[in-house]
Amino acid sequence: RAVQQRLRTGGYTYTLDPGVYGNETADEFWFDRKEGFCEHIASSFVVLMRALDVPARIVTGYQGGELNAVDGYWTLRQSDAHAWAEVWQEGTGWVRVDPTASIAPNRIGLFNRLAPQPGLFAGAIGTLSPTFAQNMRAAWEAVNNGWNQWVLSYTQSRQLDLLKNIGFDSPSLQDLMTVLAWLLVGVSVAGGGWTLWERSQHDPWLRLLRQARLRLNKAGLDLPDAAPPRRMAEAAAARFGPEAHGVRDWLLKLEAQRYAKASPEALGVLRGEFRRLRWPRAA
Repeated sequence: RAVQQRLRTGGYTYTLDPGVYGNETADEFWFDRKEGFCEHIASSFVVLMRALDVPARIVTGYQGGELNAVDGYWTLRQSDAHAWAEVWQEGTGWVRVDPTASIAPNRIGLFNRLAPQPGLFAGAIGTLSPTFAQNMRAAWEAVNNGWNQWVLSYTQSRQLDLLKNIGFDSPSLQDLMTVLAWLLVGVSVAGGGWTLWERSQHDPWLRLLRQARLRLNKAGLDLPDAAPPRRMAEAAAARFGPEAHGVRDWLLKLEAQRYAKASPEALGVLRGEFRRLRWPRAA
């Protein structure tokens, strides 16, 4: 306690820029410079304790940290690194003593950081809105942590934990393979469906077929989306009779064009005929 009192009242200061110490760090700190950061303070404290025949040692680790509100993980930075001391007391054992707290209580309470010099972009954002810059940093760190957790460190143990979260009581490797197999099937089906949908959006032949089906649906003829032109032609002739002969013939020509040599000109002709056709109307 006397040493801690000396640190509080002896003109000692905490600084992140104490300059370069020589070989006698403890002597320089106690008698000459009287300034330094946690490593200088803790090591000088331990040297003095040992000189007084009190067993003491330096402990290093991290102090504080920051809870990321985006993903709920704690972030520990290099600036959270800290050094303190432990002294041996008979009947108690090793007791923690933080001499830095005697010099700079705010270093302990506020976790002052070694803030890097911001770049042009980061500095501009921080000037406009410090809160926005902090939120952007938190979001980026959450993305980076997610990449580390679910890609770089995605071990078998983490895979089995994921199965527990989706309802498996005691997941095994076989359960994992089953889930992966079903997932592969689902992705394949979804990918195939997406490919067909994309093709229908960009294939002019399919676009004409879809427009014809919509016209017949409006006339009261219920046709499935997968109905081919010939089936549509037969259904239209059976439902509407001679009124639909023009539509029937056009659908059969559309079917023939699908299996003929690709010809933008022929599709253009079919498109023009489509606009001139007399389509059946709902009764």
